Amino acid sequence: MFPGAFQTLPPDAQSHLTSAGRTGHWARGELLFHPEDPAEALYVLTRGAVRLYRLGSNAREVTLDVHGPGALLGVSALVLGARYGMYAEAMDDIEALVLGHDALSRLTQLAPAVGVALTEQITRQTRGVQERLAGLVFLEVSQRLALALLTLAEREDEWSETGTLALRERVSHQDLAHVVGSTRETITKLLGDFRNRGLLDLGYRRIILTDHDGLLRAAREPLR
Repeated sequence: MFPGAFQTLPPDAQSHLTSAGRTGHWARGELLFHPEDPAEALYVLTRGAVRLYRLGSNAREVTLDVHGPGALLGVSALVLGARYGMYAEAMDDIEALVLGHDALSRLTQLAPAVGVALTEQITRQTRGVQERLAGLVFLEVSQRLALALLTLAEREDEWSETGTLALRERVSHQDLAHVVGSTRETITKLLGDFRNRGLLDLGYRRIILTDHDGLLRAAREPLR
């Protein structure tokens, strides 16, 4: 079963999608593609998280977005002759279905529902970019961090009867900094503040959320 917009595809369309591409695996820190690489394949992320970034002045990394299962990576591949224009880095051990130009063309003709799902997923991601930009402008870092933690929680099992949820994903302070558009030092300070307020508990690359309603309040209002 594919995640995201592809999970509603009928079984035959999902079968066509699977057989049209090849499955690739990348370890944490590996790059799927570079900015100057010809955009010859589209990636459907099926497991893990990927960070898209560019290099600014003084080789400073600027995170453009972070995607999870169901996301499309390298959408420039839908335009002939394009380049990826950015780096795609695995944030953990990931898996993706890789679809070349010819395979995509045949697939959308054979299974039109896949083309509809591609359009839907691109629309979702475009909306996500808009929301991310709005958050960078209008929300404080503490609010963006609370939202990021709640988003991670949505991928996990339900909260326990005691109101706690241990994130299974291996998330470092630097990972969270990339997600919310901040620095590792700021995130470390805020996580300590969240812990002091009883919103979460911390271990080695392990975060246990302890107050869902409190995190919702932290997402709505900056910490005072």
